[in-house]
Amino acid sequence: MSTAVTFPTARRSPVPSARRSATGQNASTRGWRLTRRGRAVLGVLVSVPFAALLVVNGSVTADAGTSASEQGAGTAVVVVQPGESLWKIAQAVAPQADPRATITAIRDLNGLGGNAVVPGQALIVPAA
Repeated sequence: MSTAVTFPTARRSPVPSARRSATGQNASTRGWRLTRRGRAVLGVLVSVPFAALLVVNGSVTADAGTSASEQGAGTAVVVVQPGESLWKIAQAVAPQADPRATITAIRDLNGLGGNAVVPGQALIVPAA
C-alpha cells in the first residue's frame, strides 16, 4: 500500500537584483570595508618599502661625510703572491709592529673571516 504525501508548495519572495546592506546601499557601491587585520596588513605593506628605502639610502650615504683622503689615509693595496700568507704580508708592510696586530688590521680593512688568502687577491693594508 502506498500513500502519497503532499507537501505545501513553497512561496518564494521576489529576489532583488543586488543585495542591500542595512543602510540600503548596494554592496557594489558601498566601497571598501577593512577589518582590523586588513588595516594591519595594509600598514605593513605600505611601510616595508619605505623602511627598505631608508636602509638603502642610509647605507649609501653613510660615508658621504668623509672625504676620499680620510678613507684611504694610511692604507695601501698589496696583491698576494704565490706562497705568501697574511703573516708574511704583515711583516713586509710593518716590520717594526707586532704582526698579529697588523693581521687584525688587514682582516678588518678587507672584511676577511679567516686567515686564508689566495694568489692574485688584492688586499688593503695599513701603510707604514
